[in-house]
Amino acid sequence: MSSTDIKRVPPDASLRRVIREAGIRVAAGMDRSMPPSRGELDAAARDALRRLGLPDLYLGFTMVAVDNGFWRERFAAVPFERRLLLLPHCLRARDTCAGGYDAEGLRCAGCGKCPIAEIKDQAERLGYRVIVAEGTPAVLSAILEGRADAVLGVACLDSLEKAFDRISALGIPHMSVPLLRDGCRDTAAEFDLIRELMAERNGAATPSARTCIPLLRMAAGIFDKVRLRGILKPAMVCGAVRRGGRGRGEVLSDVERIAVDWLARGGKRFRPFITLAACAAVRNGSAMLPLSADPSAIFGPDDLRVAVAIEAMHKASLVHDDIEDGDAERYGAGTIHERYGIPRAINVGDYLIGLGYRLIGLSRGSFGDERMGEMVAVLSEAHVKLAVGQGAELALRLRPPSEWTPDTLQEIYALKTAPAFEAALRIGLLMAGDDSEFREPARSFSKYLGVGYQIMNDLEDWRAAPGRPSGRDGPGGRGDIEPALLERGAGAKGADFPAAAKAAVVCRRAEPTILSALAIAASPDSGAAGSAGTGAGDALTEERRDAIRAVYERRGVFEKAERMVAACRERASAVAEGIGHRALSELLLMIVRTVL
Repeated sequence: MSSTDIKRVPPDASLRRVIREAGIRVAAGMDRSMPPSRGELDAAARDALRRLGLPDLYLGFTMVAVDNGFWRERFAAVPFERRLLLLPHCLRARDTCAGGYDAEGLRCAGCGKCPIAEIKDQAERLGYRVIVAEGTPAVLSAILEGRADAVLGVACLDSLEKAFDRISALGIPHMSVPLLRDGCRDTAAEFDLIRELMAERNGAATPSARTCIPLLRMAAGIFDKVRLRGILKPAMVCGAVRRGGRGRGEVLSDVERIAVDWLARGGKRFRPFITLAACAAVRNGSAMLPLSADPSAIFGPDDLRVAVAIEAMHKASLVHDDIEDGDAERYGAGTIHERYGIPRAINVGDYLIGLGYRLIGLSRGSFGDERMGEMVAVLSEAHVKLAVGQGAELALRLRPPSEWTPDTLQEIYALKTAPAFEAALRIGLLMAGDDSEFREPARSFSKYLGVGYQIMNDLEDWRAAPGRPSGRDGPGGRGDIEPALLERGAGAKGADFPAAAKAAVVCRRAEPTILSALAIAASPDSGAAGSAGTGAGDALTEERRDAIRAVYERRGVFEKAERMVAACRERASAVAEGIGHRALSELLLMIVRTVL
């Protein structure tokens, strides 16, 4: 039975009510201390369907009902002003919608041509924050920034599975309302149920599940500009960590000013979170805490410096990557080289690398020379591997597409992405003491996590909402290879790789991706060349983007990439479950569910 065969929404309202009531009964018997895993929800939902004598067609819907039953009391205990309502943009009147898109999602114009404006207005009168978007990036940002403690989400079952598994893994109280009809346009929803859940309020104190959100918020909070200045002050050369100054002082502090602004701007702060959480898991057994907890007492100043060092090294790699890829925008604004020029951007990246090592060096007092040396060794190994992986990708761009193989891409991902996760994890363990017991599991876990994460990124480039850029792996972005060459696949070897096409790939800064590699590998050696051109001057058109998507769909590329992510998820989870340390195991499993 395929995944679509278990994601049917019951057409009858009375049957939906029966399943929801069964979900509440089943959830009452579940362990309330930790968020339920997808496997636990699956087993509970199958049990509920069996008791009701219903087919597995409604498994996805029943899993949502059980999950809602688990979280309902905790959701209702959160004040309205601490809740967020996520609505799908597909509820809009697509052909007449007057709204536009920004970085967060659809900006509703309030024209009244669809139900969004009315529901949004009702929610905001209660105190909700409302986001109209597909997926969870804006939701996660609101949660991590401390602007929301609970989420009510409306989406199709497929989107709920992808998005709310991540929300659940973080331990955020939430409720979900599946769309009655999906398809990304002309959708329908149970608006009476949405209003009912939206207004539900329970003032009684309800114990919250343990969650990593307090540590995630803390990791994000140390990059507040005022707090960051205090953490960085001992490491600065000129001490100018904010804008201002004239003449000689302004010139001398230029690189530090730009670098600190860049450190404070944007990003999920996931790597410093891993460092702090791994330290907390081993040092205190507290990687998971109640949502209301304040973890600041767990860490000292040197712990925070090391966490900033991890982010500094990551931000350095982004500065250099943006130059190499020719990207003009990051975090909704110009990249460093676009704003300040390539020479100054290179210098800022180099400075951030040095700053990372300097911050770890300043931690000698807390960790001693031996542990500090091990931290530097771990970070330098990751730094070298990342450069080798990025170098391999740059070199591969100049090679014929026949050499863009899935195995090669996975090897590159294991070098350019996984080491940063490994360094963040191992340095956190070293902060807590000797990491020798966890060294090899940390390496294996990070490899699967890093490869899966990069494949997820490649997939998500093709999942942008309407009105926003999509298919960054298509023309003009990552994996910019002509449909004709994708069609020719392994036949495009050596001299068969047209010079004009090679110039097009180089001039458009193409990055080979797992998607283009899978498409090429699945193509017949002598496949017919497509009709699209290969010249470097070809205009970026929707037709060319659609042509690449068509090749990917015809070759089953998206499904194959999804299976690769699933395999990485299973292997990383197996490593996490095999670690003989409960708090660390819980943390790593949460990381897998959140990232993959």
